[in-house]
Order: sequence, then C-alpha cells, then structure tokens
Amino acid sequence: MAHRAGWLPEMPVPSLDLSTPSLTIDRRRAEFDDPAVEDRFIHHLLPQRNAQLKGSLLFAAAFYVLFGVTDLATLGDTNVAWFLVGLRVLVAGVALGGHYAITRRPGSVRVSIAAACALLVAALGVFMVVAWFQPEALPWNTMSQALILMAVYVNFPNRFMYSVAIGVGSSVVFGTMLAVQGFLKADDLLTLVLLLILANALGYIAAIRFNLAQRQQYRSAVLERQQADRDPLTGCYNRRVLHKGLLDAELARARRYGTALSVILCDIDHFKRINDTHGHTAGDLILADFAGMLMAMTRETVDRVVRYGGEEFLLVLPETDLAGAHALAERIRLAFACAISRVESGKAVSATASFGIATVPVMHTEPPVSAGKLIDAADAQLYAAKRGGRNAIRGGEVEPRVLRAGS
Repeated sequence: MAHRAGWLPEMPVPSLDLSTPSLTIDRRRAEFDDPAVEDRFIHHLLPQRNAQLKGSLLFAAAFYVLFGVTDLATLGDTNVAWFLVGLRVLVAGVALGGHYAITRRPGSVRVSIAAACALLVAALGVFMVVAWFQPEALPWNTMSQALILMAVYVNFPNRFMYSVAIGVGSSVVFGTMLAVQGFLKADDLLTLVLLLILANALGYIAAIRFNLAQRQQYRSAVLERQQADRDPLTGCYNRRVLHKGLLDAELARARRYGTALSVILCDIDHFKRINDTHGHTAGDLILADFAGMLMAMTRETVDRVVRYGGEEFLLVLPETDLAGAHALAERIRLAFACAISRVESGKAVSATASFGIATVPVMHTEPPVSAGKLIDAADAQLYAAKRGGRNAIRGGEVEPRVLRAGS
C-alpha cells in the first residue's frame, strides 16, 4: 500500500484526541462549526446534561399532575375537568418515559434530545388545551406560559435551535389562541403578546449565553491540552503523546482493520557540529525548518510527527507499508538535503538527515510487537543508516521475533 493511497477514516480513541479540528463557534446556532467537534463536546457533557434533564423530567411530571387540582377547582367535577386531568397524567407519562429511556441508554445523544423535545411539545400542547377551556383564568395561564417558556430555554438541556423553535412556536400558537377566543380587548391582547415576546427574549439571551459559555470553556480546555502535547520550538507533538498511548492505539487500529503501520525515526546528521559552529540559535532554526518540512510532507490529521529527542523526530504513519514509508523518507531526505536555512549572521546553512523505518505488515490476529519494540526496531535501522555513512535510509518489516531487512 503506497503512502499516499486512500485510508480508512480515523476512529476516535478515548482520552487521546490528537487532531486539530476547527474550534470556531457559530454564535447564531451556539454550536461549534465543525460537526465532529460539536459531537465530541455533546458526548463529553452528556452525563451532566442527562442528570439535569432527568431531574427536570421528574419535576415536570409531578408539576403537571399536581396542577390538575386547579382544573377541578376551576371547572368543578365535570367531564372536561377530568379530561384535562387525564391529559396532565399523559404529560407525566411522557416525562417518566423520557426518564426511563435516558436511564436505559445514557450514552445516546438522540435519546436525550428526543426526551427533552417530546416532553416540552407534549406539555405545551396540553397547556394550550387547558388554557382554551379556562378562559376566565387567562392572566394566570399567561403567567404560566411565560414560566414554561423560561423552563424551555433554561431547565431542559437541548439543542439551542430546538429550544428556540419550541419556545417561539408555542408562543405563536398561544397568542393566536387568545386572538381567536376574543375575550380580550385589543390593548390587553397587545400587552399579553408583548409579555410573551419578553419571555422569549429573556429565555433566548439566557440560553445562548449559557450554551456559548459551555463551548468556550470546552474550547479553552482543548487548546490547553493541545498546547501541553506540543513542542514549543517545532510545533510537533512531544513524547507525552506516546506516553498517552498514541502508538498503542494505532497498533490496535491496524490490527482491527488489517492494515500496515510504519514508523520512521529521523535524526539530523552532525547536529552537534551545527551548534558548535553556528550557535544554538542556528541549531534551533534548523530544527524548526526540519520539523516544518516533516509536517508539510505528511498527511494532516492522519500521520503524526513527534519530537522524540533533541534532534530526533518520530513519524507515525497509519496504513502505510514499507514501500510507502521508504518513498516518503526519500522525498524528505532529498528535500532537506537541498534546503538552505539562513541563520542570524546571514550565512546559509544546510544539513542532512538519516532515517530508520520499522513497518508492521498487514495484521489479521494479534499485533506482532509492542509500541516500544516497534520504536526500538526503527532505532536499530536508524543506527544502521548512521553507521552506513549518514544521509541514508534503512528499514525493515517487524514480525514476531524477526526483523526483515528491507533497504
């Protein structure tokens, strides 16, 4: 398999998010622009959201049943009153059903959102019926509608756009119902409509601030974690990502999908001589230029470039066989040998690099090596390249107890 051939999409690895997606937040939708980032954020926050939602569902169930007393007090012991009580019990059933569904499937975002939407639509729909049969309690019902709207925006975790749609939609229906009933004068009707607009506006402001604040906090945490995983001089990943299990995860993924995996250990030749001759500032410049070349010539979000030591870099190349890794190493070797870096004195400085490749061929059962053994194999190949005169590439396939020389 050539290095530039197609590859399988990356699988998410728990607690090891090394990609650098867009963290821009769409302030109108109060969501991340990147759907993948939004999905990770929602799953990250899901336990907390579900705990709040389950509490709100239980409260809504109790609230609706208890307020059935007001139907009996207003309408008396009539069929209409008991019909409304039955509708309230139905809402409680929807709330308890949502609670049960979330308990059974706590990791499902769809279930969580569906439970919130179903309860809110059912509750507001029943409330419209209750308000229709109790026109004499219109002021109280209008106040109740405003309070329910605040709950829609604040107390029931949901997608921001769904909350807006439910809140505004129910307000339009309620305002239309008041106009159709015709019990209010024009000025009273206008006052109540303005009250509904105010309730939606306040709920909208509170909800969008809350949603944006949560995402901004998450973004800050992601950026802080990414900075901790980066080498400040070169911008490459540091060895911390290896300690977090990067290579182990790639070995497991290669085994799962039956694909090859290669690593390349790169070392700048005679780097101490560069530092001694031109100074450490020039050495840092050479390191940064070499790292930039490595990152530019590998696949973004698929391959990983790790600063392994002082002047050593490790390339982790998923779905890449020995031939593909060798071809990439040769392109990098030639490009770096031809590159010129201008140091502070204005002098042109060039350097070369050596490369050691270790490849795990296509696997169908257990991985033949551990992450440490794979890096050791690449290091042995790098040592062979150094011993053979530097500015060279050596590589081989790693199998159980065997390293087959490749080039």
